[in-house]
Amino acid sequence: MRDYTVTEQFALVGLNGQDSRHNTTAKKIVLKGIAVAEVLERLLERDLSGNQEDISGYLNREIQEIRKMKRNERDKIERDITGRLTLECVLTETPNLLGCDINYYTADVSMWVYRSAESVYQRIIECVRAEALEEGEMSIETICLLYLFRECSCIHDIFSVKEQDFLQEKLLSCMAKDNFCRALLSIEFRGADNLYVGFLKRKHEIFRNPYLQGVNLLFPFLERRQAIFIDMVVLGTDVSQRREAVMDFLREKGHLVKAVPFGEEYLLKIDNCYYRIFPMTRVYKLPVQGVSLIPVYQ
Repeated sequence: MRDYTVTEQFALVGLNGQDSRHNTTAKKIVLKGIAVAEVLERLLERDLSGNQEDISGYLNREIQEIRKMKRNERDKIERDITGRLTLECVLTETPNLLGCDINYYTADVSMWVYRSAESVYQRIIECVRAEALEEGEMSIETICLLYLFRECSCIHDIFSVKEQDFLQEKLLSCMAKDNFCRALLSIEFRGADNLYVGFLKRKHEIFRNPYLQGVNLLFPFLERRQAIFIDMVVLGTDVSQRREAVMDFLREKGHLVKAVPFGEEYLLKIDNCYYRIFPMTRVYKLPVQGVSLIPVYQ
């Protein structure tokens, strides 16, 4: 397995689970992030020992252009990066998990997303986590990835709330010591998308209470992931039987699924993301038994 560039690592994490055929807000932000990652790679090839004004000026000029990026420019970035990663078989197109929701699969709606190879995705996440959470200095490459993850709202999938607090202190320390870090971490590239991500950030504060994880249903169009409902017979089944039934159903639909121990319960790891199962009943013309899969954030 080769070493991937900052741009490729970010793309494999950022694009995982994103709509592969439509221009969603979340994917638009990720594509801008890929453009920023390419700018950072060019900057890393230069001498970063200059003063903050020079570095900040360069980043501001480049990122201002990226903020104004047009649809056709984003489409080209998407074709280039996904084409390259697809040829290496580390990025594939797979059915969207949302297509397993009763409202979609009963209507035979076809939806597709990107899925990163689990081994590569996991290696990137583990390397970033290990370096970010250990004592000592972080590499510039890791700081760049953390910045990109922060801007594209991936950070909640990678670090727990407690870990985010530690990470924030560590990044503030980096900003105090290093001109490049200070210049980079003080800039946002989302542009007009800040309005949407602002709602998302405020909503994520609610995730500090683990019993309110289902609140993501309030603004599903802002989320990178969505809750889904699968109809099945719940009466007379136990937790293990429901979990196995859901896993079999999702595998039939083309998803990679496994049960992962999490404290005293099991979560489902579906296409590199984690979900919790809740039995529930939805009322249409008649009550329908089933289970909801709720995204689990760290």
